[in-house]
Amino acid sequence: MAEAIVLSVIKSISSIIADTALTKLTSLIKVHSRLEHIKSIFEVMSGSLKDIDEMNDYNHAVAAWRKQVIDVAYEVEDIVDEYSYLTRERHQKDFKGVFYKVIHVSRDARTWYQTALHLKNLETKLENLTNMRNQFGINTCQGMTIGNNSNDDTRQISRFAESSHFKLENEIIGIEENRNLIENWLADNETSQYVIAAWGMAGVGKTTLATNVYNRQKKECRFSNFSWISVTQTYNINDLLRNIILELYEGKMEATPQSFNTMDYRHLVQILQGFLHQKKYLIILDDIWSTEVWTYLKNAFLDCKLGSRVIITTRVYDVAINAASKSHIIELKPLQKDKAQMLFCHTVFGEGTIKYPHDLEELAQKFLRKCEGLPLAIVCIGRLLSIKDKDIILWQRIYDGLNIGSTDLRNVYSIFRLSFNDLPSYLKSCLLYCSMFPEGHMIRRNKLIRLWVAEGFVQKQGSKSMEEMAEEYLNELTHRCMLKTAHITSMGIISRYVIHDLIRDFLLKKSREDNFCEVYRGSELCGDIRRLSISSSANDLRLETSHHLRSIIVFDPKALFSNLTLQNYFSSFRLLKVLDMSFSPIEKLPNEIYQLFNLHYLALRGTKIKKISKSLGRLQNLQTLDVWNTYVENLPSTIAKLKRLRNICAGKKKILSGNHFVRYAVTASRKICDLAYLQTIKYLAANDEIVKQIGNLAELRSLDIGRVTESQSEELFVVLSKMERLKKLSVHQHSESVLSFNFEAFPSLPPYLQKLNLHAIFAKGKLPQWFLGLVHLQSVILYFSGLSEDSLPFLGLLPNLLLLELGDDAYVGQRLCLQECWFPKLRNLRLIKLVELNCLEIRRDAMPALFRVYLKACEELQIVQGMENLPSLSELVLDKMPNVFRNSLHNLPDNIKIKVVKNWTERDGIWSYQVSNN
Repeated sequence: MAEAIVLSVIKSISSIIADTALTKLTSLIKVHSRLEHIKSIFEVMSGSLKDIDEMNDYNHAVAAWRKQVIDVAYEVEDIVDEYSYLTRERHQKDFKGVFYKVIHVSRDARTWYQTALHLKNLETKLENLTNMRNQFGINTCQGMTIGNNSNDDTRQISRFAESSHFKLENEIIGIEENRNLIENWLADNETSQYVIAAWGMAGVGKTTLATNVYNRQKKECRFSNFSWISVTQTYNINDLLRNIILELYEGKMEATPQSFNTMDYRHLVQILQGFLHQKKYLIILDDIWSTEVWTYLKNAFLDCKLGSRVIITTRVYDVAINAASKSHIIELKPLQKDKAQMLFCHTVFGEGTIKYPHDLEELAQKFLRKCEGLPLAIVCIGRLLSIKDKDIILWQRIYDGLNIGSTDLRNVYSIFRLSFNDLPSYLKSCLLYCSMFPEGHMIRRNKLIRLWVAEGFVQKQGSKSMEEMAEEYLNELTHRCMLKTAHITSMGIISRYVIHDLIRDFLLKKSREDNFCEVYRGSELCGDIRRLSISSSANDLRLETSHHLRSIIVFDPKALFSNLTLQNYFSSFRLLKVLDMSFSPIEKLPNEIYQLFNLHYLALRGTKIKKISKSLGRLQNLQTLDVWNTYVENLPSTIAKLKRLRNICAGKKKILSGNHFVRYAVTASRKICDLAYLQTIKYLAANDEIVKQIGNLAELRSLDIGRVTESQSEELFVVLSKMERLKKLSVHQHSESVLSFNFEAFPSLPPYLQKLNLHAIFAKGKLPQWFLGLVHLQSVILYFSGLSEDSLPFLGLLPNLLLLELGDDAYVGQRLCLQECWFPKLRNLRLIKLVELNCLEIRRDAMPALFRVYLKACEELQIVQGMENLPSLSELVLDKMPNVFRNSLHNLPDNIKIKVVKNWTERDGIWSYQVSNN
């Protein structure tokens, strides 16, 4: 992690030097040159820090040296932010009068002199650290190859993996379904050789599954030749090939060729190909970390059309998809509750035990919740408890002392450390930041992306925005099983993530080691904290020594911000980048917050804030302003001064009776359209000036606009048609008027649009011809549209549509017939308050991927024909549907579950319903 911290500082220095490259002021040039020198020292150090970070352990001298480098890096980071502020302030003064400049020139000279002096001291520190490294022999990484630093971890994991060969059948729990699937693949009639991949997070049981299959196959003699190889991070391709050959030759009691130990890659591949010629073989490659391994190994496995198989295990999805087809990939998940309990009881109390003793049940459940279905963790903890007295006081003491660094979980710690060390440096900071979220917290995708961008963890690449790059980071962490999917939208997009509790414990330990972040749970905080997560009441919080805080995120909605807590310190947090007080019971924003020149992210979502001061314009670095679901009705005109603003989330959604809701847009000055970097606006009230100027927002990706009148609609859509980067569009009519879109007169919407939400009448009930050209649309939500049957093909022929929602007479026909080959990818169909509809007909081969149908308040609907033509349909959800219709659903296929909605609930923006199953 030290490497990631230093690389982040190098990036910051490069950025500020580029911004001020043309300065001619002597004092500024001195600061500039010192920063350049510090950057060059850090660049040299970064390689050594990378190797140290990957060590399994290091001595006190190395630890102390590494810690001092990090401390200096943090100091430099602080100066860079101060420097950025001061140079921008000086630039603004250049445009003011001569008298103003004369008054401030003396103060500025002192400031730059002090900054240069501070940097000189830091240069000296870094030079001393460089000399110290040689003086005390801190050269542990010299001559080492990539990955060797973690050899102890690797050997420990290899031994643990190989021990799975000796597990008895009755010791293996929870793999039956996946084992049966693999064994069916091994026994099928396909003669071509193919690869089977099992992937999943560390400790989920991939090796146990693969070795169990391997041992069973050796008994069945379906294959003539077998080899099982552990790959690991520290692989050497030639050694892997030798190990495979040795296993194969030993299995046939044959001697290996002469000069075998000195052969190069080409000759080893030739030997392996020669041995496997005209043989039916099964080879297991356990724990592959990179696609490169398979690229080199696959050349050796000849396909003699005899039904040979290769099974690989990996914790990286990219490896699995590179080696195997999707149809032969298994993602291993943590154990379900019943299987986890069975494994725990078996390990702790002995074979055949499936229940806990009554007095230990509560503590046993706590241990299992800690493991979250991870077999390795269950076995490690179970083995510890199995040799202890079954005493409630002793068990409680063990639970209280249980953490990821304890010796009892050393195997779990080792595999997490290997996974973490394998991450590229830019992902390490992003993942560590996730440890700030409370245990079990569902992390909002958009929030996490914006936080990473605000913290400077994301690097722009080519024409992609930083938000798009952050999405790629999220995908990579998910594919490496470091983040778990918690919620997927109806469009198949992951909207919430969660971290396994033990991984979070590991990350918190790493974070504290490097002073990266801290979680406040009511206990006293130590040291100069840089990032703070508040998960309990902050009444007794003391931050007198934390003047270099970069982030404060509040997760406890009951956290009290009285005179004794945070607002006392805001004036001291000059370098704060992130302030998130969402859902806190605050009604007014302290004035001190408007002095935080370095603030990039300000979130007040769900608070009782009524007004944002004009002083907001002082926050020149602000990137995200989130005041969604507050009482803020107007954004101050000074928001136009925030030239770096990227995201605005404002407005409010209020729930009415019957699960209906109304949205309240926020008003803003037309100058909001001058914000060149703006990517997201939600939920903006339209006016004539904004409609004319909104096309200036060339970077806009997501627009949610309301209160649109009919007189504004044509001009608005003309402007929108030219916004080629727009991917999400939501347009709502003014509540006091009926909005009619004459789409025939409008130009086409942007071609790369993915989500479209329109609340208005369509003139003549028609969609325009150009609608068929919106081939990237994945979600279409239409209300009040008044569409006729003639417009249905324009929706049905959209090739990538995943969600279609028609509500409040969006369709006015009595019969809705969905023709064959329509909606090839549609997964969710929602029909809401279509008061004329009395018949829904589904033709054969329509909607082959449809998973869910949701029907609400379609009071005239009497019959649904063709449900049997929907092979993928699993759920039919009925909300406020008449009893007559519900009673007519008695001939549905058995695979379709009918769910009747009782009531809706909302949690952190996710709506869910309780049901009574018919």
